[in-house]
Amino acid sequence: MPDSFTAADFQTVTRVVKNRHTFKVIGDVDSPVKIAHPLAQRYRATVMESVATADAAPFHYDRACNNVAQPWRVNILWHESCQKIAMNFYQWFEDVKPGNKIPAMLSACGACVLVSWLPQFGDVDDQAIAKSKQIQIDREHLAATSAYVQNLLLLLTAANMGTYWSSGGQFGDSAMMDRLSMDHGQELLAAVFIEFPQTNGGHVKRLPGKLADKRAAGEAWMRVIEL
Repeated sequence: MPDSFTAADFQTVTRVVKNRHTFKVIGDVDSPVKIAHPLAQRYRATVMESVATADAAPFHYDRACNNVAQPWRVNILWHESCQKIAMNFYQWFEDVKPGNKIPAMLSACGACVLVSWLPQFGDVDDQAIAKSKQIQIDREHLAATSAYVQNLLLLLTAANMGTYWSSGGQFGDSAMMDRLSMDHGQELLAAVFIEFPQTNGGHVKRLPGKLADKRAAGEAWMRVIEL
């Protein structure tokens, strides 16, 4: 039997879901945000707790990789590491256009959480399993990891932290994965840039998501089926 929740609990969760907003926080590589040590420690503890709690996301198949059933893997970068990457970004990726937003976002965030999923059949020729079944299982792994990311976004929103779900860009490149000692079996799904409250630094801009004003009303995408 699941836990019993109150109407107030439902309203609280509803408020968090509705108030989760996408903001791309842009900083200055030469004048990154500064986070006082006591605040950094407190916010990092909240991020770690959120990363752990988001693990309650559902998954349908046992990934059974290194004795771990979950199909997701998480790598965390605190703001010092983010800023080091920002400063070296154009040396590491010489073919990147100057307007790339990732260094600016790394300069403004308190943390960046990289969430990856583990494909099970990408390079496997398993004649015992039909191709359609392979696709179904990997879709389940990807969907489960997406549920993990959404859990994480909502938890951080409830902690009054700003978030931006980025596809990650160069974080998904093999060269970057080597620098971060990430397993190449991982497929990056999200680089979640986290804005800590009460940070200081150079000029910071907050850009809303491009599709924020394009959501259609429920009747456009929802219907009730009656048999």
